Amino acid sequence: MEREFKWLIPQETLAALADFLRHAEKRISHDTLQMAAIYYDTADHLVYQNGAALRIRTENDRSVCCMKRTVMKQGAQALREEYEVEADTLTEGLQKLPDAGAPRPLCEMLRQQDFLELGRTKFIRNCYHLEICTDATFSAEFAIDVGALGSASNMQPFEELELELKSGNPDAFIVYAEMLARRFALIPQKKSKLARAIEAAGTLQ
Repeated sequence: MEREFKWLIPQETLAALADFLRHAEKRISHDTLQMAAIYYDTADHLVYQNGAALRIRTENDRSVCCMKRTVMKQGAQALREEYEVEADTLTEGLQKLPDAGAPRPLCEMLRQQDFLELGRTKFIRNCYHLEICTDATFSAEFAIDVGALGSASNMQPFEELELELKSGNPDAFIVYAEMLARRFALIPQKKSKLARAIEAAGTLQ
């Protein structure tokens, strides 16, 4: 299960936020990733009708197939089922995803379908891996994403922040996220990258 907060990048407090992350006591590591993803659905929107999203994404030299299903969305916070496997194609990914926990009947049904591109993203992710010790301990990834989304013929720029729980106490994670939002005047980004890419691409009318 993926639990994350997503915010717009606050230009007026970005420098202070970056300084906070650089000096975080429990910062484990900092990575920079080149990310590019293409999202797919069938012509009759079978993925969407099953409450899911399906993509192939490259992360530097690694290619992964991912299926997500939203369980809850409230303001900046989202809770999703997330299943991911290393794969270069949807056919390969849909074959492997059930072993990663994805619904087997859905994957087997989708393997028989033809797919169209819904939208795409291309961005640079600077991510900070944090271990936070308060009343309860948890680890999280804080990511700064800057790039573009849409379709091959219409890519629009975007910037956003993501904070994702990796392990540990979810209640402590939520308290920490709400503290960051207050301290740095963070504004919720209520739409997923996929939703914004679809809007830019005009592929789900």
